[in-house]
Amino acid sequence: MSKTEWPYITPGMPDHLFKRAGGIAMTKQEIRLIVLGKLRLFPGAVVYDVGAGTGSVTVECARLVKPGTVYALEQDAAADELVETNVRRFGLSNVKLVPGRAPATMAKLPAADRIFIGGSNGALTDILQAAHRKLKPGGWLAATAVTLETGPLVMRFLIEQGYQQAEAVSVTVAVARQAGESHLWQGHNPVLIISGQKPV
Repeated sequence: MSKTEWPYITPGMPDHLFKRAGGIAMTKQEIRLIVLGKLRLFPGAVVYDVGAGTGSVTVECARLVKPGTVYALEQDAAADELVETNVRRFGLSNVKLVPGRAPATMAKLPAADRIFIGGSNGALTDILQAAHRKLKPGGWLAATAVTLETGPLVMRFLIEQGYQQAEAVSVTVAVARQAGESHLWQGHNPVLIISGQKPV
């Protein structure tokens, strides 16, 4: 795939444009759109995508922050390969893959303007603490949560650290699918999007 196959500046690429693999998570189009808005991206930004999975957020951020850099942090080797594949599909040169387990992999990265946490593999508290240290004053952090436990943990952390405009948004998406001659609504699992701005 070349860049000309998605010639629009609008974020929210259709999910089918990304290469997928079984068992590797992807932030879906509608959720991704909200996440991108909450991150308040700008050209030249340094962005971390923690738990990059398929790389859909990585790809979209990389397009929006050029000539900035997106660091895709992912510990699963198969997912690492998938991120690289999707980055190549869209002809991007401003993504750096960071294989290994976060938060250890964050230590040597440059300070971030924006951090997205899409996956934590049981290390969320440690990742949040490391992200807070690496995020520049005034930078924005956003995270998605699909479990009952994860969302409140992130929100509580942001509040305790004095993040400004800390908020949580619950999003439930239903997509119409054809069933014979009719269409039925197929609901996706609810996703919580938590975001806030680090104090200056």
